[in-house]
Amino acid sequence: MKKKSKVLMIGASLAAVSMFSVAAFASTPEMDGYKAFKEVLKANQMSEQTMESATVNGNFAVTLNGETVLEADGLTKFKAAGDKHSASSDFDFTLKGVERSGSVYSSGDDTAYLVDRTHGLDYQVINLDDEHAGKHHAWKEEGDFEHRPMTKAEEALLDFIVGDLKDNFSVVNHADHSKTISVDVSKEEVPLVVRLLMDVASADGRKEHSKASEVPAEWESLKQIPFFQGLEAVNLEEQLPELTEEVTIEHLRLQLTVDADNRLQGVQGKLEVSGKDKAGVIHRVKMEGEGGISGINATTPDVYDPAGKSIEIIDAEAFEGRG
Repeated sequence: MKKKSKVLMIGASLAAVSMFSVAAFASTPEMDGYKAFKEVLKANQMSEQTMESATVNGNFAVTLNGETVLEADGLTKFKAAGDKHSASSDFDFTLKGVERSGSVYSSGDDTAYLVDRTHGLDYQVINLDDEHAGKHHAWKEEGDFEHRPMTKAEEALLDFIVGDLKDNFSVVNHADHSKTISVDVSKEEVPLVVRLLMDVASADGRKEHSKASEVPAEWESLKQIPFFQGLEAVNLEEQLPELTEEVTIEHLRLQLTVDADNRLQGVQGKLEVSGKDKAGVIHRVKMEGEGGISGINATTPDVYDPAGKSIEIIDAEAFEGRG
């Protein structure tokens, strides 16, 4: 059965088109940029492309009041052939000074391998459920996503939300017929409807936050594994305080790279938000990152080689919160 592609956009960005690109390729008028953006949405919504394998890479960073809280980057290869799924991933991250590096290998069954490169340790994780073994979310069945044209009502709603920001879009056409589409929005240009949605989201966030538990019970077991030691001490609530009042988008930048058929190949984004926490203290949070997809239907995931390694067993059923 065919598997349909779902592209995960990363909400953050690294900068504008390079000076070389601007000099080499002519940028079209800004209104054409918005038209190009809508064509990408329409093309990806109607795409019938079957994605059986691909390589996805990306990086992400979070800064609070000028101080870096999180930096992460990784590369994942996946392949789905019939009922057989496999994936491999290499990643690095630094969370408030705690550095970790590792790799994950999965063949789609209830077993995966975790390589802790920070401590030089190898683990075999057994008794994984379908979701964590890569069966549940990564590949969707054919009927789960409806490929259809964007309706006039949907297009009109998009035009209404974007409003005068249509002039903030630009497009650069490249020699190979690919395109780079950018939109840059300052605080003063954020549409009223978006500001209202921000207020609603902030109110809902306060309700959900009050229901959240402080520390997951799983940490008591995870703390026995060197890879996770030290991470439980990083209180994300303190590092990323909840913004409850006067939440404002200070700056938003999004850049998409698409091929000649308007299929998404890469995304860069940057989002800066400010607001007050429950104590009235003003904070400014910046999130930025980029991601790309390549090797479509030409990717083979890496395979874990256990030869000569000392491998510890982690039984996923021993952790609470399964369900």
